[in-house]
Amino acid sequence: MKLKNRDALNKTIIILLTAFTAYLLYLNFLYSVYNNAFIFALMVIPAVLIVYLVSYKINISPLVFFVVIFLLAFAAKGLVAITSDALPISDFNTFYNCAVKLNSGDKSFGHGFYFKSFPYQTGPVIYYAMIMKLFGTGLLPLKLVNCFFMAGSNSLIYLIARKISNDYTARFVALLYLLYPAPYFLTPVLTNQHFAACMFMLSIYLLLETRINFAIRSVASGIFLSFGDAVRPLGVVILGGVVIWAVTQSIREKKLIRIVAAVVMIAAYFLMSFTFSSIVKKADINPEGLSNNYPLWKFVVGFNYETKGSFSYPDQYKIFYIQDFKQRNEVSKKVIKERISISPGKMLDLINTKQEIMWSYFDTMKWGFYNKENNTLVASETMKKYELPILKIEKMYYVLVFILMLAGLCLTLTRKKTGTGIMLIASIICCYFAAHALIEIQVRYRYFAMMLVFVLAAKGSELLMTGFYEYRKKYRLSA
Repeated sequence: MKLKNRDALNKTIIILLTAFTAYLLYLNFLYSVYNNAFIFALMVIPAVLIVYLVSYKINISPLVFFVVIFLLAFAAKGLVAITSDALPISDFNTFYNCAVKLNSGDKSFGHGFYFKSFPYQTGPVIYYAMIMKLFGTGLLPLKLVNCFFMAGSNSLIYLIARKISNDYTARFVALLYLLYPAPYFLTPVLTNQHFAACMFMLSIYLLLETRINFAIRSVASGIFLSFGDAVRPLGVVILGGVVIWAVTQSIREKKLIRIVAAVVMIAAYFLMSFTFSSIVKKADINPEGLSNNYPLWKFVVGFNYETKGSFSYPDQYKIFYIQDFKQRNEVSKKVIKERISISPGKMLDLINTKQEIMWSYFDTMKWGFYNKENNTLVASETMKKYELPILKIEKMYYVLVFILMLAGLCLTLTRKKTGTGIMLIASIICCYFAAHALIEIQVRYRYFAMMLVFVLAAKGSELLMTGFYEYRKKYRLSA
């Protein structure tokens, strides 16, 4: 079988992702025009050009750059965390209060209705309680530790981008991500996303790090994935991408090594996840461990046509609070069945609207920069004045990175062979897009996916770098 035929499945996946990326850019274009956001591109483009020049001209080793980008990211995020006085609300407030209790030896929260429904939410509580053991129960230490992992994610974007492109473009996207506004919106927030995303990125990097023995890196990748999953349960989505990647690469290479690596990774992941859950049970923190006793909830909300897949208070009051779990599951199955039985036209409308909300609407600053009044978030007068311009700047930045991602995917399609690193990232992000077409959506759920978008943008950045003679000479590219 010729390489071209063996690579057909890889090309098909890239074509599908390219088409979906173009569709998302179309939605973003319409939304940006409607909200008069394109004028702010005049602020974003010069900043990107400066980053473009700096990333090429900076003359330091990859190791030094890795350290520098980590320190810059930690300092920048830390400054925001220190200067923001945001108080936790909603689930974040629950995590914090329960972590304080656990730190003082009170494990009663684990026997409550919320944690019996979603035992996996015990993970973030334990994570914050461990930090409190070291630094006390104040909010600032928790925020700064989160900044540490945010900086780690920024550095891992650089390392992973090097695997799919080269050092110049990897520096470019790492610096771009450093300036990307959206992560700063969540910097002061006690969300479980920061630690989890860093662990997920580390897991992906290890799969691509060929200098390490494949068995060791597969086991380590599974272990770090389980660490992230213990705090934010996205492991199955990432594993779905890994399985697709392993199968496509094995078909192309006519070797089973990728499948073996994936099997080892999955085994390590499930073994560690079982171990974590068992420890939580034996410690009597939560009798259900870290399981999910109500996975149907995400689909109940995700298929809600009235709220377009966003959180629904009526669903919460009428369905979630049913005390009998067996009855609640039966009601949920009935509701889901009713909601997916709508006409094909309405279902397409629901899915399309969910893509608009999830991937083209403005981001939000409410979690980290609104004031907490009577357990609700309220924008200050200053925030009301500056929020919309900031969100429009973020939108233009967001669109630009997606354009680079699209360029990278198109460039990949012109090459005879699809890089294995690109296939891994593309497979994972495809699974992420697909999952959020079905389950509950919020704009802050973009967080991890955007890291992968920046990584793929490195490939598109190769087209920008061809303007430099030294770059063309080193990578044998023509202008």
